[in-house]
Amino acid sequence: MIKFGATALCFLMSGASFAHVTGTVTHKGAQPLANCAVSLGASVAQTGTDGSFTVSLSESTPTGQVQVSCEGFAPKFIEVNDAHQKLGSIDLKRPNFLLIVSDDHGWAQTSTQMDPADPESKSDYFRTPNIDDLLSDGMKFTRGYSPGTYCLPTRRSIQSSQSTLRHVFNGQPVLEWTAAFKKQVTIPRVLKSVDADYMTAHLGKWDHRFEQPDPSELGYDVSDGATGNGEGNVGAPKTERGRLDKFTVNPSADPKVIFDLTKRASEFIEAQTKADKPFFLQLSHYALHLSIFYKQTSYDEVLKWKRGENHNIPSFAAMLKDLDDGIGLLRQKLVDLGIDDNTYIIFMADNGGRDRLNLADGKASERLNYPLSVGKHSVYEGGIRVPFGMVGPGIAANSNTNTAVSGIDILPTLADIVGAKLDLDGTEGGSIKDVVYQQSDSVERPLPFLLFHDKTGQSRIGAKAKSDSETALLQGDLKLIKTWKGGKEISVEMYNVTTDKGEHHNLMASMPEKAAELGKLMDDYIADVKGDVTIDNDDWKQK
Repeated sequence: MIKFGATALCFLMSGASFAHVTGTVTHKGAQPLANCAVSLGASVAQTGTDGSFTVSLSESTPTGQVQVSCEGFAPKFIEVNDAHQKLGSIDLKRPNFLLIVSDDHGWAQTSTQMDPADPESKSDYFRTPNIDDLLSDGMKFTRGYSPGTYCLPTRRSIQSSQSTLRHVFNGQPVLEWTAAFKKQVTIPRVLKSVDADYMTAHLGKWDHRFEQPDPSELGYDVSDGATGNGEGNVGAPKTERGRLDKFTVNPSADPKVIFDLTKRASEFIEAQTKADKPFFLQLSHYALHLSIFYKQTSYDEVLKWKRGENHNIPSFAAMLKDLDDGIGLLRQKLVDLGIDDNTYIIFMADNGGRDRLNLADGKASERLNYPLSVGKHSVYEGGIRVPFGMVGPGIAANSNTNTAVSGIDILPTLADIVGAKLDLDGTEGGSIKDVVYQQSDSVERPLPFLLFHDKTGQSRIGAKAKSDSETALLQGDLKLIKTWKGGKEISVEMYNVTTDKGEHHNLMASMPEKAAELGKLMDDYIADVKGDVTIDNDDWKQK
């Protein structure tokens, strides 16, 4: 297991008496940075046009940390050992960003307890020490949501900061909204608007379908191209219909190309570090999608682990172990390069875990996503609540929030951190910067809700009614779910997903006015974006 400490924060020695601290803040050793904040305890100073500062203190001022913050740059924390310390030149760097996306990964399918109040919010079998370390080194999002219920919608939503009804399940002609999608603001365009030196890369599963836009068309410098909804392993067994067999288990030297992706991600990061260029890298793993691949050594190891009631299939545990090992190797690369102190890492899944597995070495169904209900392809919590967290400079270790956070918030958050002035009109997410730095417990978004949609209607009520689709609107603790058939709602439910994460107690009868309010918000939004709730299959792109 690779163990990492929390983001390094350096503290003053207790009991020192002092009058002032001085220094100069620069970028790349030469460019002075003005209007940066330098704080020591309650005392704060700003840098001048030449980058210089003086923090004046009284002898009785309590000891504390010296923090240097400047918009668009990673904050820095410096140890002071002398009362009249001259810190000299303090060089700030543009922050790096690493977004790691796992596939079909359930909220409770790690060994991290995602809800501090719920011991059942972690796996009773799977072991993920590197994911655990990553999430414990920063902030865990107890209510972290994928924008979509399966691969394609989430991946478009992350790039665009929009709900899936705008860019997937939309009633407008496909060529119209796909053309607009490629022109709108994206993560690479946001970062490059601040500093043209930013290098951006997407490695792994892209899966945008429709017109198959290449990552370069959205501003990426480096990518694997418009990769589809594959498994990552060439030569995997296929069914007669040509689809990879999701019921087989397969030993592999490089399962789901986890380690090839990790190697190439490491090479990209090292190249940018040597070139002194900031970067954004989205590493989209093929694991844990459909067919099961694993290293034989991993399988042999997990056979020794005690199996649980919720999770007990060795092949799946082995594949997850391999994914976890890859994540640990990549984090170690950041440490080895000395850039872990100015790199933000976001970890999330593209959707919740599958709600059933029928594999050669085990079967599972109802409890795979326990304590959440249902799973992938559902707007119930099991389909959209995922393991999600963020680590980076100044983010307190072992912190946690119950504030709802979504993948559509990533673009605005990065824009906020780098100080982008680019117009984000059309985006629906909000910055979570103040949340991760514990300066706020809310996210300001253009709309007062988060919205989720799925085309299959495979949930508890939808499946029985053979519905077309289902939509969920989340506002605060309350989530309203509508199931659709023929463009008309055939059921409506409402749950408090903070106190009832398993969605067992329908509040429609006890809170009819609130349900009507949320229902109107949903209907108005669908009409406004020209969403199409009649779409019920994968052939709608022919419209």
